[in-house]
Amino acid sequence: MTGVMAGANLLFAPFRGVRYSEPGSLAQRVAPPYDVISPEQRRGFAKQDPNNIVQLDLPIGAPGEDQYAVAADLLKSWLRRGILVRDSEPSAYVLRTTTRREDGREVSRTGVFLAVATLPFAPGSRVRPHEHTHDGPKEDRRRLTIATGANLSPIFLLAPDTRGSLASNLEQITREKLWSAFEALGGRHEIWIVTGQLALRLAMLASDSQVYIADGHHRYETAVYLREDRDLPQKWRAGAERTLAHVVSFKDPGLEILPTHRIVEGKPLERAMVLRAANPFFQRAQPGETPHFTAVFQEGPDAAMVLRPEADLSRIENLPAHPAVRSLAVAIADYVFIRKVIQELLGRPVKLRYTSSETEARAAMATGKDALAVVLPATKLEEVRAVSDAGEFMPPKSTFFSPKVPTGIVLRSLEGD
Repeated sequence: MTGVMAGANLLFAPFRGVRYSEPGSLAQRVAPPYDVISPEQRRGFAKQDPNNIVQLDLPIGAPGEDQYAVAADLLKSWLRRGILVRDSEPSAYVLRTTTRREDGREVSRTGVFLAVATLPFAPGSRVRPHEHTHDGPKEDRRRLTIATGANLSPIFLLAPDTRGSLASNLEQITREKLWSAFEALGGRHEIWIVTGQLALRLAMLASDSQVYIADGHHRYETAVYLREDRDLPQKWRAGAERTLAHVVSFKDPGLEILPTHRIVEGKPLERAMVLRAANPFFQRAQPGETPHFTAVFQEGPDAAMVLRPEADLSRIENLPAHPAVRSLAVAIADYVFIRKVIQELLGRPVKLRYTSSETEARAAMATGKDALAVVLPATKLEEVRAVSDAGEFMPPKSTFFSPKVPTGIVLRSLEGD
């Protein structure tokens, strides 16, 4: 029985990846996910190498030119010229990324690229989201996939891996000879290509239970819709039953969620005025108590705050009712403090900027050009799982999984695995 046949009914399966033919070129050709790349960064990636993956994943056409057709033509050209090659047998692609955190810690995270089944979201679904999506990004990804017939950027998924078998097998693979190693995007990346029964074993271990979307909600929903999309050519329909995914075990020691801090734009707010307005809802955190958030002002000490047990939240608009969401620090900070207390002080809808760097959030207050900063604790993996299992959604910008999974390590054609 072949690997493809044996894995046909699994949530995950090996696939015949499309990848850059020269391992040494990856440092100049990978990029972050398309949705975190600014126009300036996109120009920089394209300038450092004309064959950088952004040319496919964020295509640009001349005035009046169809950008998606541009990507399709370029993909065909790269395959014809041997810039990209397709593997001859179904494989699993193991990636270990090592980065240094803001506090100086070096962290390594290991995952595997596999093809995941495109299953609609429903109660009890085996692929579970935690974020709302929007139509614009999904239509963009739909048109790009239909034009190119390929999954260009992976979904980032988390596997509970209760027994730790997936994590241990990946760790063993990283002791073998690797295919490529390079520095890019602020970290070191090492890649191993696995075939045969070992690739199938990784797929089986990843398929052991439900999985959770860390990043790529729009891409996954688009992939689900494409199975029934009348615009998708018939030759790609079988391939559309799966999409490209990068899977990491919950047991991986390098799996971390960073907080996403809020910077409220506007004239600096007086500390005493903010604390008075917040008093009906919040009290100061006691020593040793984890705050729901810390307010940082232009002048005066920080204020680490927790929700009062007796706080009346009945007047808080849009505060989610489900306890798995309602109890999140980010929900309390967003809906109660920022959009109730601070918005009433400002007398207008709040305008926010976001950063995963506490240093950056604090530096913003030193300039005197912002109202205040709200420093948050990181959302926990268990909280993501609880919200997803409940079929609920977190507030926007609740999680920042770092590092981002690079685009360009491997692509997946819809022409069959």
